[in-house]
Amino acid sequence: MPWDTRSMAPELTLRYLRALADLPHDRGAALSELEICLREADTPGPIEGPTRGRVLTTTFGYGLDAITSGLGHLWMPWKGKTFDPEAKEGRNTFTSGFRPVQRLLWPGYDIDEPQGHGRYSAFPFTTWEGPSTFTPGGADVLKIDYEHPQSPWLIRDILDELVRIEEILYLGQALLRIRGRLPRVAWFELR
Repeated sequence: MPWDTRSMAPELTLRYLRALADLPHDRGAALSELEICLREADTPGPIEGPTRGRVLTTTFGYGLDAITSGLGHLWMPWKGKTFDPEAKEGRNTFTSGFRPVQRLLWPGYDIDEPQGHGRYSAFPFTTWEGPSTFTPGGADVLKIDYEHPQSPWLIRDILDELVRIEEILYLGQALLRIRGRLPRVAWFELR
């Protein structure tokens, strides 16, 4: 399905970019703007191949976000996702420096695929479109679900939701299943 880029709202892109710029000094307003962007954005449609990713911020609260932000600036091994729209699945891409951490956290997990250039992919997911679980009243989202037998603990409890801000810019929220609830734990982007 071809995308009509004329329907893309430049106002939404500006809101998104302002929210990112405001994150360091007006976090509350920036997080509210990211929610508005999620509600007003389009459903991504099929995404094919590799994307570059970056974590925008975590939303744990209790002072943990400043710690995770600082650690993320020092070392962020997650580099994005790769999508196969026909199979409705994909995988996450990491730097090879993450492999020792992965082996420490999930010693029995070895479903890695080399990606070249010091990277590999792990943690497969399935995708489908549907209404946002966490942000009701918004557009449909692309669900990225890790709940299947191959996923190790913690990873299988993640559900990402993705929307399209502009042609090749996507905003995502990471949700974590905790005792029957799905709180948001992070915002991320893909390009």
